[in-house]
Amino acid sequence: MIYDLNEERSAYLKARGKIILNACPGSGKTTTIAQKIIELEQSKEIDSYSGIACLSFTNSAKDEINESYSKLSGKILRFPNHVSTIDSFINKFITLPFYNILNRDFSRPKILDHTNILDDMWKIEYTGKDGKIKEGLKRPLNFDAYKAKNNRSIYHLYPPSEIRIEPDGSYSVKGNQPSSEKVDIEKFKNYCKLIKSTQFTKGLISTGDSAFIALHILRTNPKICQWLALRFPFIIIDEAQDNSLIQHAIFEELSKQGLKNIELIGDPYQSLYEWRDANPNEFLKKYNEDNSWNSFDLTDNRRSPQNIIDIFSVLRKADDSKINCVDNPTLDNSIIVYKYSENNLQSIIKHYEELCSSNNFKKNNIVVRGNSLKNKLLGKTAEEKPWGIELPKEIITAKNRFLGNDIKNSINEIRTISIKLLNPSSDYHQLKEIERDLKENHLFNSLLFQILIELPRFDLTVADWTSQTQSFMKEKLNLDYDVDLNLRNRKSKFFNKEKTLNESINIHFKKSYSESNIPITTIHQVKGKTLDSVLIFFNDRKHASNILFEDISNPDNSFPNENKRLIYVAMSRPKRVLAMAFPNTISDNSLYKKFGTNIKIVTEDEINYN
Repeated sequence: MIYDLNEERSAYLKARGKIILNACPGSGKTTTIAQKIIELEQSKEIDSYSGIACLSFTNSAKDEINESYSKLSGKILRFPNHVSTIDSFINKFITLPFYNILNRDFSRPKILDHTNILDDMWKIEYTGKDGKIKEGLKRPLNFDAYKAKNNRSIYHLYPPSEIRIEPDGSYSVKGNQPSSEKVDIEKFKNYCKLIKSTQFTKGLISTGDSAFIALHILRTNPKICQWLALRFPFIIIDEAQDNSLIQHAIFEELSKQGLKNIELIGDPYQSLYEWRDANPNEFLKKYNEDNSWNSFDLTDNRRSPQNIIDIFSVLRKADDSKINCVDNPTLDNSIIVYKYSENNLQSIIKHYEELCSSNNFKKNNIVVRGNSLKNKLLGKTAEEKPWGIELPKEIITAKNRFLGNDIKNSINEIRTISIKLLNPSSDYHQLKEIERDLKENHLFNSLLFQILIELPRFDLTVADWTSQTQSFMKEKLNLDYDVDLNLRNRKSKFFNKEKTLNESINIHFKKSYSESNIPITTIHQVKGKTLDSVLIFFNDRKHASNILFEDISNPDNSFPNENKRLIYVAMSRPKRVLAMAFPNTISDNSLYKKFGTNIKIVTEDEINYN
């Protein structure tokens, strides 16, 4: 693999100290990071006992860095270097090895995959005066000291899984302050202290909790910062636009206490995880205002033709650096527009499938904002809930991932399911230990493959599939008890018993890809990907979580909100064709005014012809 060097890349590769690299879509950011690692290794700037920590927001981004390094260097990135997610780095090198210096009464922590357990640990069942089993809360959550102004426990307003500790030690509800109209603020603080102290004593820690604990450890133990700076004299953080405030605070603390070389690399326009505390404004503040950071840019796009670049650049601020196409000439009909109605969604998908097939496009994706429109594209009706537990849907999801060739995730999901069935009386800690021990067990992994291949067919009725799957899982896992998927026996709002039981699984729980195996996903799932083509379906009505035709603009020249950034990410994926589907209420004149006349508007006759 040959690394293409230009003036921007050269400036970044030579830079040392506190670095911000603002990299546009398709700029070869990952390859540039890999080249920087190689050059640092060759420069002898790092002692033999030290290494480079290269961190990213997601596992897929981390894997891409490893792959790029191997292609450039012909070898594997290994110890003493470290490549992982930011969360994993914080857990492995700060929280878990040093948790005991906080309080000797803490159980050894486990980092939670899902935070529902933080809510479930407070629930109890009891027998009411009428003799029926009821669900309640453990003491003291129902005491007056922990009640909201509606005289119910604060738990019901602000469940434990939503409580977060901020960098300054204050408490919030997913980053927001509680309503003083709903709860006394002092009572809220005491409630948060109770649930967090109980949680930590039990060793149950979310990734957010782990970050707060790590920050506290670093602030109160400077020697740990100094040790980390010796172990990793260079820390490179990819996708840094998605760092949370507390993650920024952790790396700032390391920098204050001796870490000289730290690099934040990303694109604030591609920050999509505000719901997971991503804060692109911190990245922008360091890039634009903080003189202690040296700012660099990558503005050459090697992925998309200029006409596609110009469309998604509409969402950028006018004074931003212009993104330039490199070595990718504009193609005829590279921007395609569909108009959809309730009746032609499947015809549009078929037309797009044939377009991809006729051009021999290999990597394609249909994307939407939100599950409602995605379900329409997949032909799903309103969600049915024929089971009283999540296990059957988890099995279906694992199988559908397997059918869609997402082998890694499907195996991981069926492993978790199988271990729970094999160890029904184990708690969360024990299950995670078992899962870790079995992850590299080839015989067990072989069994998981067999389960995924042989699971009962999805053309069976809901009733038959449930019955056969219960027997199948018992037999395959050699269980000494009967598996119960808890099929409901009463009609409800989400379950039409007479109809649903006799309809196939396929009708209600469809695969997440088209007939030609083109994935139909939310935009989040294509972030970071390079595709031959993409088809983006825009919503037909205004809603806080929808993306609209009108959103493709930046009239006040401001940094765009997350919905607009979603559009930016989706539009910047394709190498060959950007296809967009809008409601048929959008006129041709509006489309030409927005995108110019060099676009292909597919007519109803062309769609129906296919």
